Amino acid sequence: MVNAGLHVFNPDWQRFGPGTLEPGMTSRGKKYSATFRDITLKIFGSGERLSFPVQTCTKVGDVKEALASALMVDAIDLEFLVKQGCSTRKQLDHEEVARQVIIKGIISFKAQAHKWEHPTAVIGAGYHGLKTCMIYAKSGNSNFVCFDRNDKVGGYCWITAANKNSKLQTEFGSFHVWWGEEMVKEGVGYPTKDWGIWPRKDKVLEHFQFAAEHYGLLPHIRFNCNVANIDTIGGKKDHGRYYMLGVQSLTDSGKSDQVPCSVIYNFPGSMTKNRIIDYPGEDEFDGHIGYGMNDDCPYEHLEGNTLAILGNGAFAVENARTAIEYGATKVYMVTRRKNLASPRVPCWFVHQGPLPTPGALVLKMFEPMYKLAGFDSPWDYWSVHATADRARVNIIQNSRFGIGDVTFLAVACGKLVYVEDTLKRCTRHTLHLTSGEKLEGVKVLLKSLGLLGDYEVDRLHKMKQMVGSYCDGDWRRVLMIDATGMNAANFTTFSTGIGTKGFVMSHKYLHDHPKEYYKMEKDGYLEQLPTNPANEKEDKPAYVVDVRYSMSSAIIMETMCPRCGAANAGDPIYKHKMYHAAHPLDYFLEIASKEWDDYQATWKTQGCTAPYVPYPYTREMIEGYFKEYSTAHNFELSPDGKTDHWDMQGLLPAEQEFGSAPAWANNDSAMVQAQAAIDNDHIRWWSGQVAQKDSLKTKAMLITSSVQ
Repeated sequence: MVNAGLHVFNPDWQRFGPGTLEPGMTSRGKKYSATFRDITLKIFGSGERLSFPVQTCTKVGDVKEALASALMVDAIDLEFLVKQGCSTRKQLDHEEVARQVIIKGIISFKAQAHKWEHPTAVIGAGYHGLKTCMIYAKSGNSNFVCFDRNDKVGGYCWITAANKNSKLQTEFGSFHVWWGEEMVKEGVGYPTKDWGIWPRKDKVLEHFQFAAEHYGLLPHIRFNCNVANIDTIGGKKDHGRYYMLGVQSLTDSGKSDQVPCSVIYNFPGSMTKNRIIDYPGEDEFDGHIGYGMNDDCPYEHLEGNTLAILGNGAFAVENARTAIEYGATKVYMVTRRKNLASPRVPCWFVHQGPLPTPGALVLKMFEPMYKLAGFDSPWDYWSVHATADRARVNIIQNSRFGIGDVTFLAVACGKLVYVEDTLKRCTRHTLHLTSGEKLEGVKVLLKSLGLLGDYEVDRLHKMKQMVGSYCDGDWRRVLMIDATGMNAANFTTFSTGIGTKGFVMSHKYLHDHPKEYYKMEKDGYLEQLPTNPANEKEDKPAYVVDVRYSMSSAIIMETMCPRCGAANAGDPIYKHKMYHAAHPLDYFLEIASKEWDDYQATWKTQGCTAPYVPYPYTREMIEGYFKEYSTAHNFELSPDGKTDHWDMQGLLPAEQEFGSAPAWANNDSAMVQAQAAIDNDHIRWWSGQVAQKDSLKTKAMLITSSVQ
């Protein structure tokens, strides 16, 4: 009953029975029966039934309130009907609930999604926008519209920013846009080998189009348009407010229209503007200078030449791989300080793990590749904060891991050189560094110095700050970017894809059940959330947030509303089973090793004289990582993806029906806490329900002591 939200009556509270009366007192009032019996609720006009135990004294009003809370409806809309001979009558709230009840006012014992007056708007048809549309479509909600500036799906990152040679750094299994057990449908399941493990740009864009077609999204997407302004119609806190979007055509000059919507998801891309820094002497450099975005790299001039890249983020690592594949003789990576980068094996391992991989194990998996490349131990990097015994570690850096094996191999073979320094000035084909060192013979300079946000996003929403994931604290204007940086002690993913699914489903839950949000708001939800105002000194608009901010927002949200995260409860089992179906260990190692050897063979034809370097990871080594992971989490994880031996309930909580025993019912400590709640809180409720002529034993004393 407690789990169902019903109020339990303790028979010790009333003045009946031996030893309950004080001298000179007589029994008076009604005796409340605390014995348990099963009741069955049946929905009017439906065969759906629900049975659960209540006490005989349980009131109709209490059951109504509990149902209303669970189903997010108004208790006043519920009617309880009971049969009396050949007719039925309406039960009143103060009556004891009957054994057999017909309910009017609901259509299911599952919470029904709220229907907003206007459609949900999704701004951006990149990864996040597509995922949002897919989740809505898969749930049966077709009342949404998506806007994008491009003429196809894929978003800025893959259509514009990626060069023609760009490859997915994480495995396709962690990135594919239909990630999640809830997204599986006919013809779209676990990724097949046809997609590859690390597909190139054209294949990634093909997969976006594939998803848009198979989930029926294209009729809902307006391409070649720009949402130029958003006006709120109604008060900021009015439930009936909506938003009027001014949408401009990018192909028909001067054409625009107004589109009303009730909820907005905005995905403006992480950051889309290059950080522009001009160095003295660039006009004397006499070579190509670019930013490594889109196709501004002069591929035809790379073969046989030396290239320098400023920066050490994921885009810098990607540009290094591109340059080496196009035959550059040598690549310098000039960076103020080296960030941690991840080989492929740790990335694969983290993505197949059903529970987060400890940071200490991640660094241990880095060690073979770092040793091969002659790097410092990963434990010694500036971003690593570990205990003396290295049992626990936290990794904090300003960029995500650049992921790949080729950069380590290129260093081992002398084709890539990391230079910890900064550029001071340029002369012809020469970079003069702050330390006084010179890099000579450089024909191409790529300034991968990071990206900046666009203040147009802040202006579009007329906002001064983000409050959690909400533009100016408006819970129906949700905004998400790929949060900057890294701050983690345990790792669930190196990819943004997995987090997108959880983000969208959590916020959609609130939009489907606004009463849940209003309850959170009343409890101080918005005041608990972090805020992020624009920082003009650092050139950071309000919408540009870091990973720590995003994590805090998500934790607060799910703490105050556990149901927000309930839809993601099956993710651990799904990610493990899917990964070992899509990228099984032996196949993964086969492809990774083959690409490793293929690079070396190609470099030899280009004149590389470095000796052969064997791939540093073996199956036996990875099996050892599985054993350490199993020890850390106290359950056996198989390197072959076997799950028959798992205690499935330990990873996937069973769905609780209304009135069923909770998962903690067998926990003595939890039961003691539940009993304390009954003694302290439920007496208050019953004290307000009993008639004036009735009396609860030492009622005043109990209430007073519970307050104290």
